[in-house]
Amino acid sequence: MSELEIADNDFAPLLAAESVPQRLEFEDCDLNKHAPPRDLAGLKSLQVIDCTLDGEGLKRWLSACPDLEELGVNGAQLGALTWDMLPKFLLQLHVHGGELTSLLAPPTTCGLQVLSLTACKLQAVEMPKSLSGLRSIDLSWNQALGKCPDLPWAAKPFALDLRECGLTAWPDVDGCDKVSILNLSHNAIAVVPEAVKAYYSLETLLLQACGLTAIDPAIAELKFLTGVWLKDNPLHELPTGLGELANLKVLEVVRCRLQSWPAVLANMQTLETLLMSENHITQVPDSITSMRKLRSLHLWKTGLRQLPASLRGLDELQQLEISYNPLTALPDLAGLPSLAYLGLCGLRDLDWQQGFDRLAELQRIGTISFTNCKFERFDLRVLQIPGLTRIDVNKTPVVASEWQQLRSAHPDLTIWT
Repeated sequence: MSELEIADNDFAPLLAAESVPQRLEFEDCDLNKHAPPRDLAGLKSLQVIDCTLDGEGLKRWLSACPDLEELGVNGAQLGALTWDMLPKFLLQLHVHGGELTSLLAPPTTCGLQVLSLTACKLQAVEMPKSLSGLRSIDLSWNQALGKCPDLPWAAKPFALDLRECGLTAWPDVDGCDKVSILNLSHNAIAVVPEAVKAYYSLETLLLQACGLTAIDPAIAELKFLTGVWLKDNPLHELPTGLGELANLKVLEVVRCRLQSWPAVLANMQTLETLLMSENHITQVPDSITSMRKLRSLHLWKTGLRQLPASLRGLDELQQLEISYNPLTALPDLAGLPSLAYLGLCGLRDLDWQQGFDRLAELQRIGTISFTNCKFERFDLRVLQIPGLTRIDVNKTPVVASEWQQLRSAHPDLTIWT
């Protein structure tokens, strides 16, 4: 037997089983009241969902599972725990919800690969000094934690998630040099200091809604950094250090109160995805042509009034999102041979005769979104664009019967109304 589910304190199937399953799941059981009904040696995965269970009860059940490799506990009131109660072969520990106030007194070395203690009112955690097989630590949504613990030595870089953990400063801690993915979103970090350079294995950095006003130029020393996510921060401008990241591929600066197109973008020649929606950017400069590898450009609700003719030099651009802007004309789109998605929602100031002329010149596209646009008539030349598979036309003045006729005439085309 590979898997067995036990619910509502009905342990009969477990007792009747000829052998211990590989995976055992308890749901809505009172595991404090009921002791393990048999030896569970050989069990690899134990999942406990919405059960009555405290720390002592968990210890009793784990003593019957010496070979356990994965433990998941959801919604239990565990209180304070120590590492010595965990099975010695455990590779993954997942605790979510309920209450686990602390996990202390770690061994020097441990084989754990995944540690996930999320939304469980965690206040303190101590890490083993050596976790050579570690892949990730997730302590997110524990507002009472307040700080990052010292991190273990690990043979390979690992992911660290500290979203909404009540941090008020950048975590400058032992072991940070092995972090490859760092998520500090929804903490009051305010400033990324020079100490950021200690995270020299970092590949992805997420700092959304951190109240950031400044990022130290030392971020330029993170040579492996490929993705930076900065949504919902009052930055006003981008630090020059970002322009020195030779491997940066993704930059997200949505709602960062930028007042113009950042000059530093001209240096980001490796960038593939640029998400800049909901800033104040009335025009895009000709220097965008330096971003030759750009595949996705999002400028939703930026106050954009014009796009340069030089846009046609972006041969690899696949997604262009320019919805809800006061554009009066479209640029040359025929010069975008890789374009697969075009977002034109809510372009109420656009000269649609000129707009449809530009669209008719497209070499190829998959999806165009016209949602909430105010053209009086839809130009049927759009339906002749090579590769077109979908148009979104809801909330447009064209009556539903006309769209239905077009559906009948173009059965291979999705027309979403």
